[in-house]
Amino acid sequence: MLKLGILGAGNIATKLAGVYNFLRNEIEPYAVASRSLEKATAIAEKFNFAKAYGSYEELLSDPAVDVVYIATPHSHHFEQMLMCIEHGKHILCEKPFTVNEQQARIVFEKAKARGLFVCEAVWTRFMPCVKRIREILESGELGEPRYIEASFCAPISFKERMALPELAGGALLDLGIYPLNYAMLYFGEDPVKITSAAVLTDKGVDEHETFTLQYADGRMAMLGSSMTAFGGAPARINCTKGHIICEKMLVCEEIVIEHGNCVIRTEKFPFEYNGYEYEIRSMIKAIEAGKCETEETPWSTTLNELRIMDTLRAQWGVKYPFE
Repeated sequence: MLKLGILGAGNIATKLAGVYNFLRNEIEPYAVASRSLEKATAIAEKFNFAKAYGSYEELLSDPAVDVVYIATPHSHHFEQMLMCIEHGKHILCEKPFTVNEQQARIVFEKAKARGLFVCEAVWTRFMPCVKRIREILESGELGEPRYIEASFCAPISFKERMALPELAGGALLDLGIYPLNYAMLYFGEDPVKITSAAVLTDKGVDEHETFTLQYADGRMAMLGSSMTAFGGAPARINCTKGHIICEKMLVCEEIVIEHGNCVIRTEKFPFEYNGYEYEIRSMIKAIEAGKCETEETPWSTTLNELRIMDTLRAQWGVKYPFE
């Protein structure tokens, strides 16, 4: 089995350590690394990882590690992925993959040269509901899909990674990436027009925003995110005869299908563990098949996603100090 290492020991790393332990018959939870050996050891012991390291370099220097999950703040992803590639490690990286499209292109070019697997871990793209929603839309039972509404609002502006420009802060990259991917999943990755409005903080990052993707055939997606307001992550696909409602886009274990204004059925997709297991299984399948990318999130999708977010930030005048 592939041996897995995790970079980071925060909340996301803890969630991922749990699911890797759950999947230990499919992948070996091998090592955890943090700048704090104490934190790495705590996670390793709790979730039955074999080793804990007090630096990322130590983990990457371990020849037993096959694949690395990067669970650190996104301002560090670019540098850390280059380190992983230099050490010959496959990569599953937390979203956003990098801060901008240019960084992602460099990562993919270097990974391709080494024949390494790399994937952005937008876990919502891998959930069982995605295939089913596509089937419903393609069946025509709700008519023609015309308009998507999706947003993600969470009051987390107090977190340093959200507030500081030098950490690539703001709502879009951390929160807005989810409604953006929702629209890309069901309406495509090639909008012909992107319009938006944003409110910036006194530090110059986006506090909240709305943005609209318009497609050549007239379909539209109205999307948004906020790091100061409550609101959750609801999504709705409006069609000419009805709609699909997902009240929890990030944890989509249930959808409601309506014809007109009448609920006709609810469909459920209970997770086996916490929902991250599907992206991990896709990663394992791709690596074992000798592929460098997954079907669910190919490199082209990540580049298109980042290109749209680059366009939005340019519209608002948001540029990070290191760009």
